[in-house]
Amino acid sequence: MTFRFAPLLAASALTLAALPAAAITFGVPDGNGHPFVGTLLFERADGFYSCSGTMMSPTVMLTAGHCTEEGGATNLNTWVSFAPNITVTTGCNGDRACIRKYFNNAKNGWIPGTPHPHPLYNDYAQFPQTYDAGIVVLSKAVNFPTYGELPSLNFLDTIRTAAENHFTAVGYGMQGDIPAFYSDIWARYVGQTQLLELKSTWDGGQTAKYSNNPGIGGGTCYGDSGGPIFYSNTNIVVSVVSWGQTPCIGNDYNFRTDIQTSQDFIDSYLK
Repeated sequence: MTFRFAPLLAASALTLAALPAAAITFGVPDGNGHPFVGTLLFERADGFYSCSGTMMSPTVMLTAGHCTEEGGATNLNTWVSFAPNITVTTGCNGDRACIRKYFNNAKNGWIPGTPHPHPLYNDYAQFPQTYDAGIVVLSKAVNFPTYGELPSLNFLDTIRTAAENHFTAVGYGMQGDIPAFYSDIWARYVGQTQLLELKSTWDGGQTAKYSNNPGIGGGTCYGDSGGPIFYSNTNIVVSVVSWGQTPCIGNDYNFRTDIQTSQDFIDSYLK
């Protein structure tokens, strides 16, 4: 099982003079196509990591559970940015206090947030039921013309024909991990994907299987974790990027937002 968060820095090498660019495989730059999709930078005991997420309201971002917690401990710090292209230069030379100061300075374009994993998320201990959903509540509101929306319950079960089977992935992860497709630009990318299966042995009633290959036109990679899978060209988030068998190519397994356990959790913050 391959989790899709991107380690930006190891604890032993905390130098942000030039953060490694940490997006959607076989996609294209999104620009301002989905300005309400942002990137998360978060700190854990062993270093800094990145994920993606979708604003569902001016203060509530939807992401993956594994982007908010690990080993029962929520992130030490979490920051969010909505810039289409991310550039970070701190000059901190690995000093964590200096790094925190940089990201806490609003002039650098990052907004602090408080992470909240799904109450049943437990590092995939109940796999294939993963409960891999998380919320980040921003410290200040961000205003966009539109936000992500939840689908109707069991929406994905209604997809029956090829004409209906169109989905859009958006995120800040790597564009590819294997040599032929390797690309690591920390920017918001967009790609097209297709729903493959809802009844695999690994879905647990919570996971949808999507394509991730160049023949289809899109997929996800490290750093896209928590990012949205939209239905077609709408702002309806039907899944959040969760995990994959083969890194960044083949198939993706993404946590459904059209099931009751997701919607009860997300709605508790939106209300």
